[in-house]
Amino acid sequence: MIRPRLVVALFLSAALFPPPPVDAQSAPAAAPSQVLVLPFRTIGVSEMTAIVSRDLLMGDLRSLGVSVALADSPQVLLPAGPDACGEPTCAAALAGQHGATRVVYGSISQLGTKVIARLDMLRDGEAEPYYHDELTATSEEDLDKVMRRFAEGIAAGQPNSKQASVESVTQEETLTPARRASTGGFGVRAGFLFPTGNSFGGADRLTNLRGVFKYELRNWQIESSALLGFTWGKGNFDWTLLDLNVCRIFGSKDFSAYLGGGIGVHDVTVEVRRTVEVTSPYSPPEEVVHQTETAPTLDAIAGIVAWRTYDFGVVFEVRYHYVAESFDQVGGLGAQGVMVSFGTSPSRGR
Repeated sequence: MIRPRLVVALFLSAALFPPPPVDAQSAPAAAPSQVLVLPFRTIGVSEMTAIVSRDLLMGDLRSLGVSVALADSPQVLLPAGPDACGEPTCAAALAGQHGATRVVYGSISQLGTKVIARLDMLRDGEAEPYYHDELTATSEEDLDKVMRRFAEGIAAGQPNSKQASVESVTQEETLTPARRASTGGFGVRAGFLFPTGNSFGGADRLTNLRGVFKYELRNWQIESSALLGFTWGKGNFDWTLLDLNVCRIFGSKDFSAYLGGGIGVHDVTVEVRRTVEVTSPYSPPEEVVHQTETAPTLDAIAGIVAWRTYDFGVVFEVRYHYVAESFDQVGGLGAQGVMVSFGTSPSRGR
């Protein structure tokens, strides 16, 4: 029989002296998420390169605080070299055998003088990798930077191909990016401008001389003249401040036609000579009036480039040149006309 006095004593002791709380820090912690790094599959590179690269990646991951699983055991040998795991199915199986929650696998390939490293990462229980990264090194010696970049991306949880730290800039990124080739050079054009509609003060012909910087692609050419274009005659003067022309080239043979247009800014002076009433023997029979304006210009262009397959060419060109200014002070007939010219031009040499 339980004595009432003993029951009361036990109750009071439990109330007055409760058991000490369990310290959360002393409780056993859950096992940390571990990453298994598999040997890289090699294509055109030595197996020693893959071994060193893998070792560097695991060391960089540890230095960034990532828990790396022990990758090798006597019971489970990891395939290496050309037979190394490169698919999610075998990567998941090997991760399970090593008790890893995530697995890293990939390849190192030789392509000419470049070395391409590819990396994928798979979570336990998933069929497809959730993480992919790829980097190019100029040589095998640059793979230490590539492995550091991979480790930084894994630690950050996102691919790191377009980012870098001072420890992971690859030599490939210091090289000047390749661009599509074009040919550029300087040429000289000369010819005549024939005013239309009694423009340019009714002059019948003006002389033109200009220097042209030309850039030629396969089917296009871009020309620019800056301060190097002059058209003059009968008191008129057209000075090119800046011209920019774009033309489409038709054909790729020695003789190719082109069509296009251009815009520009010109400083233009128009001179008009007017007959005046003679009031005395000393009065001049003509009155000379000038008007100078800085105005935009428009050009419609057609031409032929000869000997285009060589590294120089000869250009024959016709353009309609229009100055967007009426020149009201000298009759309002404007400044426009047909320009015929020829000259030299650099070519692509195709």
